[in-house]
Amino acid sequence: MSSNRVIDPRAAERRRSILITIAAVMALVVIAAVVIIWAVSRGDGSSSTNSSGGGTETPTVTTDNGAIRLTGAPAGTNPPVVITVTEDFQCPACKTFEQTMGPALAAYHDNPDVAVDYVTINMLDQASSTRYSTRAANAAMCVAEKTGKDGDFGKWLEYHNLLFANQPAEGGAGLPDSELIKLAEDAGVDDIKSCVDNMDYDLWITENSQKAMSEEGFQGTPSVRINGEVVQLQDAASLQAQVNAAVEAAK
Repeated sequence: MSSNRVIDPRAAERRRSILITIAAVMALVVIAAVVIIWAVSRGDGSSSTNSSGGGTETPTVTTDNGAIRLTGAPAGTNPPVVITVTEDFQCPACKTFEQTMGPALAAYHDNPDVAVDYVTINMLDQASSTRYSTRAANAAMCVAEKTGKDGDFGKWLEYHNLLFANQPAEGGAGLPDSELIKLAEDAGVDDIKSCVDNMDYDLWITENSQKAMSEEGFQGTPSVRINGEVVQLQDAASLQAQVNAAVEAAK
């Protein structure tokens, strides 16, 4: 008596289809795992120029409006005239402003009747593939926290000026973190690498930027206010005239 079995070709085809499907799914899982591992390792290696940040530190050396204040007024006092300069380290017009108005502003840094408040924002983050506006603002805040605890922001101002002097082209990647750290060293400030790498003030900069950009009258950077009022400036002489008039009016 024969023991040969009759094989159903349709059942065999179903089994073959199931095996092919299982193999395809397993292949996709392996590919997905490889892609994830590659992306993670690439992200770790490129953090110095494309940091997404996330640091939640709050600076201790700024004013209530998030500014670095330079003034000759005694500590704990408020001078009658406050010049507020809102700027972005990637903004070409801000660089031009510093070149033309910087010396005039510097003349008030030691004046007991005047404060110059520098508010640095990240308005142009979208113009950089590596969030350069935030990274530069964070590095500047690292310098301020490192050197300005006693109210002396001389090193911060030197770094501020170096960032504008070495401003990268708008729309590019911006300076890498290594260059931001080197410029700080050029200004005489060491040991900010951890603060820069970790983007310590990332969240604070974003929140303070949004606050500054939502103020009435804000139209972009650079923006100058005298005692809260937006002013239009033609040249350094017009800045000095308006500031001096505000000082006289406050007497």
